[in-house]
Amino acid sequence: MSVATIELGNVCSLDRRVTVASEALGRGLEFVGMEHVDPETGQIALGQGSRTGEGKGQAFLFDDRHVLFGKLRPYLRKIALPRHSGCASTELVPLLPDAARLDRGYLFHWVRRRPVIDALMAKNTGARMPRADMSVLLDMAIPLPPLDEQRRIVGLLDRAAEIRRSTDAARSRARAIIPALFLDTFGDPATLLERYLVAEMDQIISDKQLGLVRSTREQPEDGTYGYVRMNSITTDGRVVLGDLRRTNASEYEVAVNELRDGDLLFNTRNSIELVGKMGIYRGPAGNLFNNNIMRIRLSDKLIPEFVNAYFQCPEGRAAIEAIKKGTTSVCAVYYKDLARVRLPVPPLALQSVFAEQAQRLEAIARALDTACAKAEAMAAALSAEVFGQGQAYRRHQPRLRGASGGASATMVG
Repeated sequence: MSVATIELGNVCSLDRRVTVASEALGRGLEFVGMEHVDPETGQIALGQGSRTGEGKGQAFLFDDRHVLFGKLRPYLRKIALPRHSGCASTELVPLLPDAARLDRGYLFHWVRRRPVIDALMAKNTGARMPRADMSVLLDMAIPLPPLDEQRRIVGLLDRAAEIRRSTDAARSRARAIIPALFLDTFGDPATLLERYLVAEMDQIISDKQLGLVRSTREQPEDGTYGYVRMNSITTDGRVVLGDLRRTNASEYEVAVNELRDGDLLFNTRNSIELVGKMGIYRGPAGNLFNNNIMRIRLSDKLIPEFVNAYFQCPEGRAAIEAIKKGTTSVCAVYYKDLARVRLPVPPLALQSVFAEQAQRLEAIARALDTACAKAEAMAAALSAEVFGQGQAYRRHQPRLRGASGGASATMVG
Protein backbone atom coordinates (compact mmCIF):
# COMPACT_ATOMS: atom_id res chain seq x y z
CA MET A 1 0.00 0.00 0.00
CA SER A 2 1.27 3.47 -0.89
CA VAL A 3 1.94 5.81 2.01
CA ALA A 4 1.90 9.60 1.75
CA THR A 5 5.08 11.42 2.73
CA ILE A 6 5.14 14.97 3.95
CA GLU A 7 7.81 17.37 5.09
CA LEU A 8 8.17 17.10 8.83
CA GLY A 9 7.73 20.84 9.34
CA ASN A 10 4.10 20.56 8.25
CA VAL A 11 3.21 18.19 11.09
CA CYS A 12 5.77 19.17 13.73
CA SER A 13 7.18 22.39 15.15
CA LEU A 14 10.10 23.43 17.33
CA ASP A 15 8.66 24.49 20.67
CA ARG A 16 11.30 26.89 21.92
CA ARG A 17 9.53 28.27 24.99
CA VAL A 18 12.36 29.53 27.15
CA THR A 19 12.40 29.83 30.91
CA VAL A 20 15.00 31.21 33.28
CA ALA A 21 16.55 28.20 34.94
CA SER A 22 16.47 29.71 38.43
CA GLU A 23 12.74 30.39 38.10
CA ALA A 24 12.10 26.82 36.95
CA LEU A 25 14.08 25.60 39.94
CA GLY A 26 11.84 27.60 42.21
CA ARG A 27 8.78 25.94 40.67
CA GLY A 28 10.27 22.51 41.35
CA LEU A 29 10.92 21.54 37.74
CA GLU A 30 13.55 18.90 37.10
CA PHE A 31 16.30 19.83 34.69
CA VAL A 32 17.23 17.45 31.88
CA GLY A 33 20.65 17.71 30.26
CA MET A 34 22.15 15.75 27.38
CA GLU A 35 23.91 13.50 29.88
CA HIS A 36 20.59 12.35 31.37
CA VAL A 37 19.23 10.85 28.13
CA ASP A 38 19.75 7.16 27.43
CA PRO A 39 20.48 6.95 23.67
CA GLU A 40 19.27 3.35 23.47
CA THR A 41 15.88 3.68 25.15
CA GLY A 42 15.04 7.39 25.03
CA GLN A 43 14.45 7.33 28.77
CA ILE A 44 15.47 10.16 31.06
CA ALA A 45 17.52 9.22 34.14
CA LEU A 46 16.20 11.94 36.43
CA GLY A 47 17.62 10.26 39.51
CA GLN A 48 21.08 10.91 38.11
CA GLY A 49 20.28 14.45 37.03
CA SER A 50 20.61 17.85 38.55
CA ARG A 51 18.05 20.58 39.04
CA THR A 52 18.17 23.29 36.35
CA GLY A 53 21.94 23.32 36.06
CA GLU A 54 22.29 24.80 39.54
CA GLY A 55 19.98 27.65 38.54
CA LYS A 56 22.17 29.03 35.75
CA GLY A 57 21.24 30.13 32.23
CA GLN A 58 18.13 29.40 30.24
CA ALA A 59 16.23 26.20 29.54
CA PHE A 60 13.47 24.96 27.23
CA LEU A 61 10.13 24.01 28.76
CA PHE A 62 8.70 20.61 27.80
CA ASP A 63 5.99 18.15 28.78
CA ASP A 64 4.69 14.74 27.77
CA ARG A 65 3.60 15.96 24.34
CA HIS A 66 7.17 16.51 23.16
CA VAL A 67 10.11 14.60 21.76
CA LEU A 68 13.41 16.05 23.01
CA PHE A 69 16.03 16.08 20.26
CA GLY A 70 19.71 16.50 21.18
CA LYS A 71 21.11 18.77 18.48
CA LEU A 72 24.67 18.73 19.88
CA ARG A 73 26.59 15.90 18.22
CA PRO A 74 23.43 14.32 16.80
CA TYR A 75 25.26 11.04 16.12
CA LEU A 76 24.98 10.36 19.87
CA ARG A 77 21.20 9.96 19.36
CA LYS A 78 20.29 11.77 22.56
CA ILE A 79 16.58 11.71 21.79
CA ALA A 80 14.07 11.41 24.62
CA LEU A 81 10.40 10.71 25.21
CA PRO A 82 9.63 12.67 28.40
CA ARG A 83 6.83 11.36 30.61
CA HIS A 84 6.49 14.53 32.71
CA SER A 85 6.85 18.29 32.55
CA GLY A 86 10.25 19.85 33.04
CA CYS A 87 12.90 22.02 31.52
CA ALA A 88 15.85 21.02 29.38
CA SER A 89 19.23 22.22 28.27
CA THR A 90 18.98 24.37 25.17
CA GLU A 91 20.94 21.60 23.40
CA LEU A 92 17.76 19.49 23.74
CA VAL A 93 15.17 20.99 21.41
CA PRO A 94 11.52 20.11 22.14
CA LEU A 95 9.78 18.81 18.99
CA LEU A 96 6.01 19.24 19.20
CA PRO A 97 4.10 16.96 16.80
CA ASP A 98 0.60 17.86 15.59
CA ALA A 99 -1.28 15.30 17.68
CA ALA A 100 -4.10 15.12 15.14
CA ARG A 101 -1.73 13.92 12.40
CA LEU A 102 1.54 12.67 13.89
CA ASP A 103 1.91 10.26 16.82
CA ARG A 104 4.68 11.24 19.24
CA GLY A 105 6.04 7.68 19.47
CA TYR A 106 6.08 7.40 15.68
CA LEU A 107 8.09 10.63 15.46
CA PHE A 108 10.50 9.32 18.11
CA HIS A 109 11.23 6.13 16.19
CA TRP A 110 11.52 7.92 12.86
CA VAL A 111 13.88 10.66 14.01
CA ARG A 112 16.28 8.14 15.62
CA ARG A 113 16.90 6.33 12.30
CA ARG A 114 20.39 6.27 10.86
CA PRO A 115 19.40 7.96 7.54
CA VAL A 116 17.96 10.89 9.49
CA ILE A 117 21.04 11.23 11.69
CA ASP A 118 23.39 10.89 8.71
CA ALA A 119 21.51 13.58 6.81
CA LEU A 120 21.78 15.93 9.78
CA MET A 121 25.49 15.21 10.19
CA ALA A 122 26.04 15.99 6.51
CA LYS A 123 24.53 19.45 7.08
CA ASN A 124 25.79 20.11 10.62
CA THR A 125 27.42 23.29 11.81
CA GLY A 126 30.64 23.31 13.81
CA ALA A 127 33.67 21.07 13.42
CA ARG A 128 34.69 20.10 16.95
CA MET A 129 31.18 20.25 18.45
CA PRO A 130 28.79 19.64 15.53
CA ARG A 131 25.22 20.81 15.97
CA ALA A 132 22.24 19.78 13.90
CA ASP A 133 20.58 22.45 11.77
CA MET A 134 16.99 21.99 12.91
CA SER A 135 15.62 23.55 9.72
CA VAL A 136 17.19 20.64 7.85
CA LEU A 137 15.29 18.24 10.07
CA LEU A 138 11.99 20.03 9.42
CA ASP A 139 12.59 19.83 5.66
CA MET A 140 12.95 16.04 5.70
CA ALA A 141 10.18 13.89 4.25
CA ILE A 142 8.46 11.57 6.73
CA PRO A 143 6.05 8.77 5.70
CA LEU A 144 2.67 9.61 7.19
CA PRO A 145 0.18 6.73 7.40
CA PRO A 146 -3.10 7.22 9.33
CA LEU A 147 -2.77 7.68 13.09
CA ASP A 148 -4.10 4.19 13.88
CA GLU A 149 -1.44 2.68 11.63
CA GLN A 150 1.24 4.90 13.19
CA ARG A 151 0.29 3.62 16.63
CA ARG A 152 0.34 0.01 15.45
CA ILE A 153 3.83 0.58 14.04
CA VAL A 154 4.97 2.16 17.32
CA GLY A 155 3.72 -0.90 19.19
CA LEU A 156 5.73 -3.22 16.93
CA LEU A 157 8.90 -1.13 17.19
CA ASP A 158 8.52 -0.80 20.96
CA ARG A 159 8.17 -4.56 21.32
CA ALA A 160 11.23 -5.17 19.12
CA ALA A 161 13.24 -2.71 21.23
CA GLU A 162 12.06 -4.37 24.45
CA ILE A 163 13.11 -7.80 23.17
CA ARG A 164 16.53 -6.38 22.34
CA ARG A 165 16.90 -4.74 25.75
CA SER A 166 15.74 -7.75 27.75
CA THR A 167 18.02 -10.08 25.78
CA ASP A 168 20.96 -7.75 26.31
CA ALA A 169 20.22 -7.56 30.04
CA ALA A 170 20.02 -11.35 30.27
CA ARG A 171 23.40 -11.90 28.64
CA SER A 172 24.96 -9.24 30.85
CA ARG A 173 23.61 -11.02 33.92
CA ALA A 174 24.94 -14.37 32.69
CA ARG A 175 28.45 -12.98 32.25
CA ALA A 176 28.30 -11.09 35.56
CA ILE A 177 27.95 -14.42 37.37
CA ILE A 178 31.44 -15.56 36.30
CA PRO A 179 33.41 -13.15 38.57
CA ALA A 180 31.15 -14.13 41.48
CA LEU A 181 31.72 -17.79 40.66
CA PHE A 182 35.50 -17.17 40.65
CA LEU A 183 35.29 -15.57 44.10
CA ASP A 184 33.11 -18.39 45.42
CA THR A 185 35.43 -21.09 44.05
CA PHE A 186 38.87 -19.69 44.87
CA GLY A 187 38.27 -17.08 47.55
CA ASP A 188 39.42 -13.47 47.74
CA PRO A 189 41.69 -12.74 44.72
CA ALA A 190 43.83 -10.51 46.95
CA THR A 191 44.97 -13.55 48.93
CA LEU A 192 45.38 -16.12 46.13
CA LEU A 193 49.15 -15.68 45.86
CA GLU A 194 49.41 -16.44 49.57
CA ARG A 195 47.12 -19.48 49.65
CA TYR A 196 48.12 -21.38 46.50
CA LEU A 197 51.27 -22.40 44.69
CA VAL A 198 52.70 -19.56 42.62
CA ALA A 199 54.26 -19.62 39.16
CA GLU A 200 55.57 -17.02 36.76
CA MET A 201 53.85 -16.78 33.38
CA ASP A 202 56.94 -18.12 31.62
CA GLN A 203 56.65 -21.31 33.67
CA ILE A 204 53.07 -22.08 32.66
CA ILE A 205 53.16 -21.07 28.97
CA SER A 206 53.90 -24.03 26.71
CA ASP A 207 53.74 -22.06 23.45
CA LYS A 208 53.53 -18.40 22.44
CA GLN A 209 53.27 -16.81 19.01
CA LEU A 210 52.78 -13.29 17.65
CA GLY A 211 50.44 -13.09 14.68
CA LEU A 212 50.76 -12.02 11.07
CA VAL A 213 51.25 -8.50 9.73
CA ARG A 214 48.56 -7.78 7.17
CA SER A 215 47.94 -4.39 5.57
CA THR A 216 44.42 -3.35 4.60
CA ARG A 217 45.17 -4.34 1.01
CA GLU A 218 46.07 -7.80 2.23
CA GLN A 219 42.63 -8.29 3.77
CA PRO A 220 40.37 -8.99 0.77
CA GLU A 221 36.73 -9.86 1.34
CA ASP A 222 37.24 -13.19 -0.44
CA GLY A 223 40.34 -14.13 1.58
CA THR A 224 40.67 -17.80 2.50
CA TYR A 225 41.18 -17.38 6.26
CA GLY A 226 39.51 -15.40 9.01
CA TYR A 227 41.83 -12.73 10.44
CA VAL A 228 41.32 -11.91 14.14
CA ARG A 229 42.34 -8.35 15.03
CA MET A 230 42.81 -6.72 18.40
CA ASN A 231 39.34 -5.15 18.35
CA SER A 232 37.94 -8.68 18.58
CA ILE A 233 39.25 -8.90 22.16
CA THR A 234 36.86 -7.16 24.54
CA THR A 235 37.79 -5.40 27.76
CA ASP A 236 35.80 -7.94 29.78
CA GLY A 237 37.80 -10.98 28.66
CA ARG A 238 36.03 -12.26 25.56
CA VAL A 239 36.94 -12.83 21.92
CA VAL A 240 34.14 -11.77 19.58
CA LEU A 241 34.26 -13.16 16.04
CA GLY A 242 31.26 -11.38 14.54
CA ASP A 243 33.24 -8.90 12.42
CA LEU A 244 36.19 -10.88 11.10
CA ARG A 245 38.27 -9.63 8.21
CA ARG A 246 39.69 -12.13 5.73
CA THR A 247 43.23 -12.73 4.48
CA ASN A 248 45.37 -15.19 2.56
CA ALA A 249 48.44 -17.02 3.86
CA SER A 250 51.02 -19.58 2.88
CA GLU A 251 50.90 -23.14 4.12
CA TYR A 252 53.76 -22.39 6.51
CA GLU A 253 52.05 -19.24 7.89
CA VAL A 254 48.88 -21.20 8.53
CA ALA A 255 50.77 -23.99 10.28
CA VAL A 256 52.48 -21.52 12.62
CA ASN A 257 49.66 -19.02 13.18
CA GLU A 258 46.41 -20.94 13.14
CA LEU A 259 44.10 -20.61 16.13
CA ARG A 260 42.61 -23.49 18.07
CA ASP A 261 39.62 -23.55 20.37
CA GLY A 262 40.82 -22.64 23.89
CA ASP A 263 43.80 -20.49 22.88
CA LEU A 264 44.39 -17.40 25.02
CA LEU A 265 44.75 -14.20 23.00
CA PHE A 266 46.70 -11.33 24.58
CA ASN A 267 46.72 -7.83 23.06
CA THR A 268 50.38 -6.73 23.19
CA ARG A 269 50.13 -3.27 21.58
CA ASN A 270 47.32 -0.70 21.72
CA SER A 271 46.39 2.51 23.52
CA ILE A 272 47.33 2.60 27.20
CA GLU A 273 43.74 1.84 28.24
CA LEU A 274 43.31 -1.14 25.91
CA VAL A 275 46.69 -2.82 25.77
CA GLY A 276 46.79 -6.03 27.81
CA LYS A 277 43.28 -7.19 26.95
CA MET A 278 42.95 -10.96 27.10
CA GLY A 279 40.30 -13.44 26.03
CA ILE A 280 39.75 -17.10 25.19
CA TYR A 281 39.35 -17.97 21.52
CA ARG A 282 36.23 -20.06 21.00
CA GLY A 283 35.89 -20.81 17.34
CA PRO A 284 36.92 -23.07 14.48
CA ALA A 285 40.49 -24.11 13.84
CA GLY A 286 42.28 -22.36 11.01
CA ASN A 287 41.56 -18.68 11.66
CA LEU A 288 44.67 -16.49 11.81
CA PHE A 289 45.46 -13.45 13.94
CA ASN A 290 47.08 -10.03 13.90
CA ASN A 291 50.67 -9.21 14.90
CA ASN A 292 49.42 -7.07 17.83
CA ILE A 293 48.10 -10.25 19.41
CA MET A 294 50.06 -12.97 21.17
CA ARG A 295 48.57 -16.46 21.08
CA ILE A 296 49.24 -18.25 24.37
CA ARG A 297 48.90 -21.97 25.00
CA LEU A 298 49.23 -23.16 28.57
CA SER A 299 50.98 -26.07 30.19
CA ASP A 300 48.91 -28.69 31.99
CA LYS A 301 49.19 -26.75 35.27
CA LEU A 302 46.57 -24.14 34.45
CA ILE A 303 43.25 -24.05 32.59
CA PRO A 304 42.48 -21.08 30.27
CA GLU A 305 39.24 -20.16 32.05
CA PHE A 306 41.08 -19.72 35.34
CA VAL A 307 43.92 -17.65 33.86
CA ASN A 308 41.51 -15.44 31.92
CA ALA A 309 39.28 -14.88 34.96
CA TYR A 310 42.28 -14.11 37.18
CA PHE A 311 43.44 -11.37 34.82
CA GLN A 312 39.95 -9.83 34.85
CA CYS A 313 40.00 -9.40 38.64
CA PRO A 314 41.61 -6.27 40.19
CA GLU A 315 44.82 -8.06 41.21
CA GLY A 316 45.37 -9.54 37.77
CA ARG A 317 44.61 -6.23 36.05
CA ALA A 318 47.04 -4.44 38.38
CA ALA A 319 49.79 -6.90 37.45
CA ILE A 320 49.30 -6.07 33.75
CA GLU A 321 49.07 -2.33 34.41
CA ALA A 322 52.46 -2.48 36.13
CA ILE A 323 54.24 -3.75 33.01
CA LYS A 324 52.70 -1.44 30.38
CA LYS A 325 55.28 0.68 28.60
CA GLY A 326 54.85 3.56 26.20
CA THR A 327 52.78 6.68 25.63
CA THR A 328 49.05 7.27 26.00
CA SER A 329 48.35 6.55 22.33
CA VAL A 330 50.89 3.79 21.70
CA CYS A 331 51.60 1.39 24.52
CA ALA A 332 52.99 -2.14 24.66
CA VAL A 333 53.39 -5.12 26.95
CA TYR A 334 56.62 -6.96 26.17
CA TYR A 335 56.96 -10.66 26.75
CA LYS A 336 60.09 -10.29 28.86
CA ASP A 337 57.92 -8.40 31.37
CA LEU A 338 54.83 -10.59 30.99
CA ALA A 339 57.00 -13.67 31.56
CA ARG A 340 57.76 -12.50 35.12
CA VAL A 341 54.16 -11.85 36.15
CA ARG A 342 53.25 -14.14 39.03
CA LEU A 343 49.92 -15.89 39.29
CA PRO A 344 48.40 -18.51 41.59
CA VAL A 345 48.15 -22.17 40.62
CA PRO A 346 45.17 -23.74 42.43
CA PRO A 347 44.61 -27.51 42.28
CA LEU A 348 43.56 -28.66 38.80
CA ALA A 349 40.40 -30.27 40.17
CA LEU A 350 39.26 -26.91 41.54
CA GLN A 351 40.13 -25.16 38.27
CA SER A 352 38.18 -27.80 36.33
CA VAL A 353 35.04 -27.27 38.40
CA PHE A 354 35.26 -23.53 37.80
CA ALA A 355 36.03 -23.93 34.08
CA GLU A 356 33.07 -26.24 33.51
CA GLN A 357 30.63 -23.84 35.14
CA ALA A 358 32.18 -20.79 33.43
CA GLN A 359 31.92 -22.52 30.03
CA ARG A 360 28.23 -23.22 30.61
CA LEU A 361 27.57 -19.61 31.53
CA GLU A 362 29.53 -18.34 28.54
CA ALA A 363 27.63 -20.73 26.25
CA ILE A 364 24.37 -19.25 27.55
CA ALA A 365 25.72 -15.74 27.02
CA ARG A 366 26.84 -16.58 23.46
CA ALA A 367 23.39 -17.96 22.69
CA LEU A 368 21.95 -14.70 23.98
CA ASP A 369 24.47 -12.82 21.82
CA THR A 370 22.95 -14.59 18.82
CA ALA A 371 19.43 -13.86 20.02
CA CYS A 372 20.33 -10.20 20.56
CA ALA A 373 21.80 -9.97 17.05
CA LYS A 374 18.58 -11.44 15.65
CA ALA A 375 16.55 -8.93 17.65
CA GLU A 376 18.71 -6.09 16.29
CA ALA A 377 18.24 -7.37 12.74
CA MET A 378 14.50 -7.74 13.27
CA ALA A 379 14.19 -4.18 14.57
CA ALA A 380 16.31 -2.82 11.70
CA ALA A 381 14.31 -4.72 9.08
CA LEU A 382 11.02 -3.59 10.61
CA SER A 383 12.19 0.02 10.71
CA ALA A 384 13.39 -0.16 7.10
CA GLU A 385 10.08 -1.69 5.99
CA VAL A 386 8.02 0.89 7.84
CA PHE A 387 9.98 4.01 6.98
CA GLY A 388 11.48 2.94 3.66
CA GLN A 389 15.05 2.70 2.47
CA GLY A 390 14.95 5.98 0.56
CA GLN A 391 16.94 9.06 1.44
CA ALA A 392 15.63 10.80 4.52
CA TYR A 393 16.87 14.18 3.37
CA ARG A 394 14.96 16.02 0.70
CA ARG A 395 16.73 18.85 -1.03
CA HIS A 396 16.99 21.66 1.50
CA GLN A 397 14.68 24.44 0.37
CA PRO A 398 11.84 26.51 1.88
CA ARG A 399 8.73 24.40 2.41
CA LEU A 400 5.88 25.15 0.02
CA ARG A 401 2.68 25.84 1.87
CA GLY A 402 -0.79 26.52 0.62
CA ALA A 403 -3.10 29.23 1.84
CA SER A 404 -4.33 26.97 4.62
CA GLY A 405 -0.79 26.25 5.81
CA GLY A 406 -0.76 22.74 4.34
CA ALA A 407 1.77 21.27 1.96
CA SER A 408 1.50 18.91 -0.96
CA ALA A 409 2.27 15.28 -0.19
CA THR A 410 4.10 12.79 -2.37
CA MET A 411 3.45 9.06 -2.49
CA VAL A 412 5.83 6.20 -1.99
CA GLY A 413 4.94 2.62 -2.79
